[in-house]
Amino acid sequence: MKLIILGTEHELQDSDGCLKDLVASITESEQVTLIGEEHRPASISVARKVADSKGIPWVQIDMNTEQRLKAGIDEKLNTRMKIRYEADGTVTPLTRYASKEDSIREEFWIERITEHQTDGIVLLICGALHGRKVSEKAQQKGHTTTLLFYPTTGSEFWVSIMPELF
Repeated sequence: MKLIILGTEHELQDSDGCLKDLVASITESEQVTLIGEEHRPASISVARKVADSKGIPWVQIDMNTEQRLKAGIDEKLNTRMKIRYEADGTVTPLTRYASKEDSIREEFWIERITEHQTDGIVLLICGALHGRKVSEKAQQKGHTTTLLFYPTTGSEFWVSIMPELF
């Protein structure tokens, strides 16, 4: 299976028009047959809207609270935010990468995708923090991956290159 992994900022997943256009473009040019997304279940993402409009199956790949609790990772994931105070006085919230806990989630994502599809081309959309790591895990399982980021600049992009461990 080929995975196109698109790391992005979660705040953009619900309404960013450029992200929607990028997802539409990728689904067309790569003939995507499934979209798997790490996304809040309470809202509909632009990727899900694209999937619905093109008749492409979409699946929520992240663990729900019960699954996180059962895996023993919920508490740490809920306490990983950090606040950084910038020189100009602004406050920047940062998400730290929890190696063990996020690794469990990323493995779960790949399993969820393979439950729905074993061949073809999958667009996996996740927080930029996970892009590099989930790509490595998928390759270790024998999948071909392409790693993309949107936007290509910004805090989440740089964190994904060198995540701060928690």
